[in-house]
Amino acid sequence: MLLFLITLLIVSGFLIHYLDLNSLKGKSGEKLVAERLEIIDGHKHILNNIMINDNGKSRQIDHIAITKYGIFVIETKNFNGDIYGKETSDTWKQYINNKCFKFKNPIHQNYGHLEIVKKHVGDITTEIYSVIAFIRRCRLHVDTVTPVVYEDQLAMFIKSRNSVLSEEKIDKIYKIITENQITDEQIIKEHKENVQKYVEYKNKLIDQEICPRCYGKLIKRI
Repeated sequence: MLLFLITLLIVSGFLIHYLDLNSLKGKSGEKLVAERLEIIDGHKHILNNIMINDNGKSRQIDHIAITKYGIFVIETKNFNGDIYGKETSDTWKQYINNKCFKFKNPIHQNYGHLEIVKKHVGDITTEIYSVIAFIRRCRLHVDTVTPVVYEDQLAMFIKSRNSVLSEEKIDKIYKIITENQITDEQIIKEHKENVQKYVEYKNKLIDQEICPRCYGKLIKRI
């Protein structure tokens, strides 16, 4: 009995650490990425943790960097361990101490964010990019076309591109995006609750090896 209770406490502690503190890790990761983006040279606007209206629906985006190098829609991940994934995989995998945890492909996750930004400002510029930024607490083993970088590489990656946007266009894009920003606290709260419910639902399907897109048998890919 004593051994059972000790094991239960260890397992419970691990789950609390991994699940309950994920949101706190995410917030600290987003703060670090926000700081990295501020060092980009030239005229710019950095929007962090912004919620945008999408035809009556809401989209929460970690970061939008509007710079002379283009617009960068950034999804931040603050994971540790070893991360494995491919561009087209439905899920990626995180390995910690020989334990495997699956999470939604962040490229797919950021695709909807990218499209809503294009919908609002795509007539001003086509230089709009999706970027996935991992905090350097993990080791990346990914095969992607979409840029997947460590957070300390983010500013250098952005600055490696050619200057394409004038200050006038940067300000115009910023104005359009912020005009479509959702600031109502009740809507923001409901959005977070709905996202959490949706994530839990999809995770249940994945655990049952059911594809959350077509509801067929899940084909596992790394």
